[in-house]
Amino acid sequence: MLLEGVDRILPCELQCESVTKPLAIQTDRPRFSWRLLAEGRGRRQTAYRVMVADQPERLEAGEGLCWDSGKTYSDHTFDIVYGGSRLDSASRYYWRVVAWDEEDREGLPSEISAYDTGLLERTDWSASWIGAPEASGSPLFRREIDIEQPCVRAIAYIACLGYGELYVDGAKAGERVLDPHWSDYDDRTIEGLLYPYQDAGLKSVYYVAHDLTAELTPGRHVLGLMVGNGWYRQTARTVEGQMAYGIPRVLLQVHLHYADGSAVRILTDETWRCAPGPIVSDQLFVGEVYDARLEQPGWCEPGFDDSPWACAQELPAPSGRLRAQLSPADQARGTLRPIRRWTDREGGYLFDLGQNISGWVRLCVVAPRGARIVMRFAEELGDDGALDYDSAGGVGQIQRDVYIAKGEGVERYEPRFVWHGFRYVEVTGLVGEPTDDTVLGVVVHAAVEQAGEFECSDERLNRIQELYRWSQLTNLHSGVPSDCPHRERLGYTGDGHVTAQAAIYNFGMAAFYRKWIQDIADAQHQATGFVPHTAPFNGGGGGPGWGSAYVILCWQLYRAYGDRSVLEAHYEGMARWAAYLRGCTDDGCIVVREEPGSWCLGDWCIPGELELPEQVVNTYFHAEVNRLLGQIAHVLGKTEDGLAYERRFADICRGYNEAFLDCKRLQYSIGRQGADFFAYALGCVPEDIEPAIRQRLLTQYSLSQGGAIDTGIFGTPLLLEALADWGAIDQALELALSDEYPGYGYMLRQGATTLWERWDGLESHNHPMFGSISAWMFERLAGLRMCEDAVAFGRVRVQPPLRSRLASARATLSTIRGRYAVWWERVGERFVIELAVPPNGAVELVLPGVYELKVAERGEPLAEGVDYRIRSGRIALGSGDYRIEGRLTGEEVTAVR
Repeated sequence: MLLEGVDRILPCELQCESVTKPLAIQTDRPRFSWRLLAEGRGRRQTAYRVMVADQPERLEAGEGLCWDSGKTYSDHTFDIVYGGSRLDSASRYYWRVVAWDEEDREGLPSEISAYDTGLLERTDWSASWIGAPEASGSPLFRREIDIEQPCVRAIAYIACLGYGELYVDGAKAGERVLDPHWSDYDDRTIEGLLYPYQDAGLKSVYYVAHDLTAELTPGRHVLGLMVGNGWYRQTARTVEGQMAYGIPRVLLQVHLHYADGSAVRILTDETWRCAPGPIVSDQLFVGEVYDARLEQPGWCEPGFDDSPWACAQELPAPSGRLRAQLSPADQARGTLRPIRRWTDREGGYLFDLGQNISGWVRLCVVAPRGARIVMRFAEELGDDGALDYDSAGGVGQIQRDVYIAKGEGVERYEPRFVWHGFRYVEVTGLVGEPTDDTVLGVVVHAAVEQAGEFECSDERLNRIQELYRWSQLTNLHSGVPSDCPHRERLGYTGDGHVTAQAAIYNFGMAAFYRKWIQDIADAQHQATGFVPHTAPFNGGGGGPGWGSAYVILCWQLYRAYGDRSVLEAHYEGMARWAAYLRGCTDDGCIVVREEPGSWCLGDWCIPGELELPEQVVNTYFHAEVNRLLGQIAHVLGKTEDGLAYERRFADICRGYNEAFLDCKRLQYSIGRQGADFFAYALGCVPEDIEPAIRQRLLTQYSLSQGGAIDTGIFGTPLLLEALADWGAIDQALELALSDEYPGYGYMLRQGATTLWERWDGLESHNHPMFGSISAWMFERLAGLRMCEDAVAFGRVRVQPPLRSRLASARATLSTIRGRYAVWWERVGERFVIELAVPPNGAVELVLPGVYELKVAERGEPLAEGVDYRIRSGRIALGSGDYRIEGRLTGEEVTAVR
């Protein structure tokens, strides 16, 4: 939206609960946010006014408002909490914002936005959970309805134990797939776990809202439902344990609001009709069997004869609390045509998509009735050219879809309730040669929006960035960041938090992480405080580095998006986790055990044999949790708690040094596999011996001295961060880019298109857990990162590594305040930096050891001492578009922290 020469500040991109125009929120105290449009340099907000009404006309008139914040002096454009009259369930509200600028001038009013409340209380639900009278395949449900008069609003709320799809008059509602989200739905009997686990957590069930106002015109219509097993009845993989819940079921409630002010509800109950569908089997870890001969054309259209169908069966409701789903749903996000195809020894056809993905194949065939076409999926090929299933679960867990043709011309098929992780697909049972349209890869993952971009002058680093992005996206499913999209598919909390900063730099993760944090809270043992290693809980090993995700993610969400409510909601749960960790010590400091019988992995996927004592890593997380809780407590105004956590952190650091520091050898613990970097990250290395330890590490991790990465998922980002802090970015790049094992360069040399689980390439070839390097590239190579004392990117530090081996780098980042961008290039000793700083944002540009500096904003030169000042190599800049030119001095420059 252009301001057309007017310099009045304008709020735009309005969001409620981190979503644009949500159709269902689960709170009567929603949070609002917006960005600002403003021309010129140094633009910022000094005050705002938020108005909310139940009719847009009232908002325009400024009368009969549900809430008027009045002119509120604040620069916050985020986490503004509604403070008006109580909001009704299943109702629509309208809101807008006016802001005042740096000179206290009133700006232009924003466009009117809207949000809908969901069903806020359990008593708002009057529908019944229904299922098929006989459990077989994916059942169909239908009901014919009559709409008596025009609807001004028609909202359908659907919850499934499993996955479900809603249809209206034969058309699917929306573009969501693999929906609603996965959660710890209900109490269940768990058997065969690899280690003891007592389920004493909370339960949640997510429902989705669909706006059907345009579809439900006056007349007769049909509502149809198709239900799949999803995670609710997952029985194909039981390595972690037998954790299925029971028979899938669905809950639907449609609220019709008529023009005359009356309202009607349409509910699921035993009057709905039910029949088996063409999906005769669906299991997440294996695949789907679809028999097209069992299709019932017109089954969800008016006039269909459903007299042979049975009545739906009312089933018990789960114990889980019904919550509105705001986290982005999975969608088909793109397609890939095979880059080559060939025949195998068995007469089948192999197709190579050229990229490891998550999703499925869209099949297009002509085949006789009853022809059985089988698609098998894998990430890799074996030496014999056949599919290699090892990295995706082995021959006991082959991913495959089966399509049984109906023999009616061109037939098209793609699955509904499963996804696969693969690059290669084998198709058998085809009649005749395949065409270019026979196989099309469909990329499926959560529909998170792109937030950032990074590229630089080294193409290898750009490829590593692409590997990370593909790995992260294809492991976002059903509201959970998975470890891999095939073998395990679990929300391992350690894997998730170690890549969260990278995800935040690359994608819009606010609503996604809020949901997953709730999963972690639900999985926590409410009495002991123990947080299991996967959330939703589905078995799996880990240790304190996994459960500590609860605290780390809450803090990261607050820092990135200013979401104070997540700290408030989970403070007690985080405190229980800290108390649990303290109980895992004998001295209040060193963590020596975890939940009885639990796996305690320490750092994970270290190259070669793991020798680093797990206590080194576990105690690091004990300290880190207390450090973060001290900051969280102060944010929430809990000063006494904050001081207590600070003292505990200091005590743990002292205990850490007593237990692990060897002053004679100048090392922590074994002095290898990242042991020292955990101490550096805590800031507990004694000052008198720190230079000597640092020099030892610089030598030990020098490629020219035979050094190499010897760290796992937790140690690797600490290694790269420490080297950058010490001004050894080129040394870090040498380690990362080495095309010899271990290193990211080795993955590239082996043809990886997604990141591997292990440095040696054994096991999964699509694991984002080593993707923390993406955040490091944003922060250390482009030089763009949030200042340590800032929130919601209110102030960003830009420190390009102008003396590194790189010739240029570029990064953009869409934050809750707006878009930051940095581009720098060096030719010889001369350099150019271009910066974009959004309204309400600020940059601290760090340029030690430079001279002949010229600064301009939109082509207009700025004067030092008047428009900006240089202090200790730092320049403070407000919003604007800047170009900085200068020359590097020849002197050695110490890294600036």
